[in-house]
Amino acid sequence: GGGRGGAPPPPPPPPPLSHMPQQAQGREYALPPQCGGWPPSAALQGGGSCCGLDAAAMQRQQMPSAAGSMGAGRVGVPMPQAGVALRSGEMGARGGAGPGPSYCSSCDPSGRGDARGKDLAMSPRSRAVYKDFSHTLRSKETQVRGARYAQQLAERCLHDLPEAVHWRVHLEMADLAKREKSFGRARQLYRMATQLQPTAPQAWLEFAKMEEERGHFSRCEKILTLGLRHCPYHEALMLKGIKHLERMGELRAARSLLSQLQYVPVNQSWRTVLEGALLEARAGETAMARRVFKFLLHAAPWYGPVWFEACRFEQRCGHPQEALRVAEEGLKQLPRYGPLWFSVMRLLECALPNRHELVHATRAHVERGVRHISKDLVWKLWFEAAQVEERNGNLARSRSAYVKSVGACAPNLRWKVWLGGARSELSYSRFDVSQALLERALAESPPKTRAIVMLEQSRLYELRGDIEAARGLLRSARKSARSEWKVFLESVLLEMRSEATSRALREARRALEVHRGTGRLWAVLIQLEQASGVHHQLRVFQQALLEVPKSGEVWCEGARICLNPFSDCFNLEAAHNFLDFAIEFTPQYGDSFIEYLRLMMLVGAPDADVERLWQLCINAEPNYGTLWFHSKRTVLLTTRQVLESATELLRRELSEWRSVYDAAIARAARPDFRSTALAAVTAAMLARTGGSADSDAPAAPAPLPPPPLNLPASLPPVEAADFVTGSVALNRMHRQLGRLGLEERRALIYGGDMIVP
Repeated sequence: GGGRGGAPPPPPPPPPLSHMPQQAQGREYALPPQCGGWPPSAALQGGGSCCGLDAAAMQRQQMPSAAGSMGAGRVGVPMPQAGVALRSGEMGARGGAGPGPSYCSSCDPSGRGDARGKDLAMSPRSRAVYKDFSHTLRSKETQVRGARYAQQLAERCLHDLPEAVHWRVHLEMADLAKREKSFGRARQLYRMATQLQPTAPQAWLEFAKMEEERGHFSRCEKILTLGLRHCPYHEALMLKGIKHLERMGELRAARSLLSQLQYVPVNQSWRTVLEGALLEARAGETAMARRVFKFLLHAAPWYGPVWFEACRFEQRCGHPQEALRVAEEGLKQLPRYGPLWFSVMRLLECALPNRHELVHATRAHVERGVRHISKDLVWKLWFEAAQVEERNGNLARSRSAYVKSVGACAPNLRWKVWLGGARSELSYSRFDVSQALLERALAESPPKTRAIVMLEQSRLYELRGDIEAARGLLRSARKSARSEWKVFLESVLLEMRSEATSRALREARRALEVHRGTGRLWAVLIQLEQASGVHHQLRVFQQALLEVPKSGEVWCEGARICLNPFSDCFNLEAAHNFLDFAIEFTPQYGDSFIEYLRLMMLVGAPDADVERLWQLCINAEPNYGTLWFHSKRTVLLTTRQVLESATELLRRELSEWRSVYDAAIARAARPDFRSTALAAVTAAMLARTGGSADSDAPAAPAPLPPPPLNLPASLPPVEAADFVTGSVALNRMHRQLGRLGLEERRALIYGGDMIVP
């Protein structure tokens, strides 16, 4: 046993990766030695919550030293001489061939990579030459002159730079080639960069990212494995590898990769272990995830993101009281960590149903927060307090909190406070006060954000019935802020709500001339083309897939075409495929999940499949969508509660219109209808892969008149426009906005769009 001056005895070397044991269930992977394996040791398994810990013991936790140690037995831990592998045993056959991997300073927990890290450093002169090259390469002049000029720039730069920095030039040129869609050239340049400097994690990450974006997942996995061989335990590479394996459904391999952290001190591995906890939560293993969070809260209580994610985990599980307790414990440890103060604000509204108790607790929390939180965040705390007071009927208190927020706010951010105040006044139908505050916000907002204020002004004019004033404001905003696609979208939605379909179509097409790569604009155009027939919709859908193939909103509209019972392309299998793409590409778009729920109810999906969809949605935490906002009646609803509301809405609507869907399903079973619908789906998929009518694929047959939809004679009047989304009632409300009450109109115009600090 070495004393203070001697080196500690090294732990036994790890077993070869090829012989790493795998548990039968695939969930029990090892933690660092100090925590006694995964799941955490028995000392941390008491209680059923993240905060089932001894607070006094947590207070005694010490910050890690500069050497990275966290207690006995972890100073100078020798690192294994074989690289980390994405899959157990993948590197075993090659681990003994040739010299061991080299380490960069950022990924060698033993601290021995400092010398090797010098390979990534640059002298002041080299840094200046490289920065000038990078700036010139990204300039408009280089983009105009083309690839040949860029190559000449790179050759001059390579001549002026030492060989140790050449890999950076190749990395820049690879990025340029990727942006120009010269993927073969980019691949070659990435290989050169990784060969010249294999200990540079950035090169491996960019290379893997390109292959993943191209859909070459096996190549991506091989690149990440090689990267981890040369940069063992590098945090970004480990996180990328875990997420890649999870995306491929290889949870067992992801857990095996996490098990290789057993020789890394927790102060250097906590982010990766935290990702392991989130992986278990996304997989529905809540008990396992909670045990990992408990370990992290005990072993690394000084890291704010650990407390924050543990709090969010309990909230997603539907335990607001426990989430609140985790956040409060976190604030005792880290009283200056801002996200926890705001989490407590929101959790108090969810956990305290009594209004008097809620308001009292919120005011006490804010008064305590302004004494601890960073001065830059004090205005946000008062802003949140103002919104809580407004939601609880205390307009005077809300105004007072907004005034304090303005007093603590930087001048360039005050427009946000005026905007929030205007929305609060609007909730009490004080239109004149709201308009005055919006004018103040417009006067004080920076030029880049004036379009957002003008958009808010146009909504107020629309709510008051002055459509022409709203159009004029949006017209001015489009001219002054052409780069703000939200203004163009709002112009389209204004015409849709005004039942001016032809003007809405014109605005949508003009918007796409400016913002051709915006999926939401394509999605709204697809929906508008419903009046011209399903084949017009499909043509726009196919064109949109060529422009924005990874837009979840566009794929969702394709699914809606196939779910419309009046559609000539009613096809539940195609809708299933399209919705899979939608939630894969844009999981934050809530409408895709609600449409998926409608599909599952139509086909009578097993409960396990529905539960899996719910889990995907809860993990994604969607934050926008027409149907999503319609189901989210208040900003306080959690994702689970929104899904419950949406399920109840769909259940009512499917019960009311079941005969229409049954008639569509019966018609879709006919061979002639099925072949026509299948041809349309095939054409859409050809468009996605760049195919065309001139390709070798057989041309789609000309559309034939579909067989009639046999509806019961007693059915109330109904048409295709009623089914453009999953809610007939919502679709009709959008077409009858002028006949709705003030609250209903306000809900449709503003949706669930919140003013956030």
